Amino acid sequence: MQDPPITTIKDAQKLVKEFAERNGWKDLPNIDKFDHLHEELLEMSQHLRYKSEEERIQFVKENKAIFVDGVGDLFFGTCRLANELGVDLEEAFNLVKGEILAKYNHKNPENNRIKSSGKI
Repeated sequence: MQDPPITTIKDAQKLVKEFAERNGWKDLPNIDKFDHLHEELLEMSQHLRYKSEEERIQFVKENKAIFVDGVGDLFFGTCRLANELGVDLEEAFNLVKGEILAKYNHKNPENNRIKSSGKI
């Protein structure tokens, strides 16, 4: 029997916390988790490096499972890191989303300017 699917960020973070506790892992800040997330990103990026846009699109289409697994690993690891740092992922996301969406709103080019120096 399969576990029910996780439908919220809070539920995912809680599941990861409980999993860590069952395994006797301490939720303490640990540089290894940063390294683990970095390695996961590098592993996925290596599949796309030195390819044209068309080649990258085709590779992802043909090898989607690699990226589903990689993004899943990243999310699980991000939940672990957040737990280690005492960060609520939903709260963190909601804290930055408005600023990021406004900053990179390409329909409004002046949002993409660096305000302090006036450079683009």
